[in-house]
Amino acid sequence: MSTTFLWDHNPARKYFDILMAIYWGYPLAMHQTYLYQSFGREERAYLIAEIEKLPLSPLRELLLSIVKVVQPPKGSFRIKNFKLKDDGDKLLHTHEIMADSHIFFRVAGLAWLNTPSVEIFTNLKHHSIHMIYKEKHFARFLYQYWNVSTQLGYSAKDRTAFIYHMRASDNLLRLYKPMVDGAWSDLNHMELTKIYDIPLKYEQLRALNNQTIQNGRLALFADSKGIKATGGKHISTKFLDSTLKMQPDLLDHEDREGNASDSGDLLSMGGSDG
Repeated sequence: MSTTFLWDHNPARKYFDILMAIYWGYPLAMHQTYLYQSFGREERAYLIAEIEKLPLSPLRELLLSIVKVVQPPKGSFRIKNFKLKDDGDKLLHTHEIMADSHIFFRVAGLAWLNTPSVEIFTNLKHHSIHMIYKEKHFARFLYQYWNVSTQLGYSAKDRTAFIYHMRASDNLLRLYKPMVDGAWSDLNHMELTKIYDIPLKYEQLRALNNQTIQNGRLALFADSKGIKATGGKHISTKFLDSTLKMQPDLLDHEDREGNASDSGDLLSMGGSDG
C-alpha cells in the first residue's frame, strides 16, 4: 500500500469525511468539529461499499482506487455541509454531474483552473443542451467530490501527489483523457482558455492586444534592417540592442522586467500546477 497518498490529497476527502462521520455515529451538524477515529480494513470496506453505489463514471473508478491506498486521517475535521442532497430533492444532482462525462470533465477542468462555482455554472449554461443544474449543485459537487481549489487549501503538494497517483494507472489515464489533454497538460494559459471557453477580462484582452502589436512591430523592424531569424527568434545584434534601448516600446512583453503594472499573466488564475 502506498505510504504517500494522504487523506488531504483526495479531491473527495469531504465526501469521505461525511461517510466516516456517519459510520462513526456522530450526530451530524453543520460547522461542527469531529475527531478522526480508527481507520482500518472495516472502514475501507464501508467506504468501498458506499462508493460502489455511485453511478458508473470515471469519478467512481478514481475514488475506488483512492480508498485502497489513502492513509488513515489524523486529528480533527469540520463539515461545512454534510447533506448529500437538499431536503425534498428527488434527484441527486451531484450524481448526475459525475455520470455525464461532458458535464463532469468541463466542471473538473474548470475547477482545476481555480474557477469558482458561479463562473462554472455560467460556462456550463453555454455548453449544455438542457441545463438542469443550479449554481448550488455545482458548489455542492465541488465541495464534496472535487475539492481541488488552491484558494481553499488544495496545495501544490496535494496536486503533485494526486497527479502521481493518476499517472500510476493506465486505466485512470485513459478514463481521464480529457483532463490529461486539458487542465493537466502543459498547454499555456491562452490555449486553455480556448479549450474551456474562458472569457478574458478587459485588462487581459488589452495586454494580449498590446503584446501582439509589439511583437509585430519588433518583427517588422528586424525585417526592415535585414536581421535574420533562426527558429522563429531574432538574432540579437549590437545595433538591434541599442535601438531597443532607445525605443523600449518595441520590446516584447516577455522581455520586460520590473514592470509591476504588467505581470504578463493573461489569465491570473494561479495554481494551475497540473
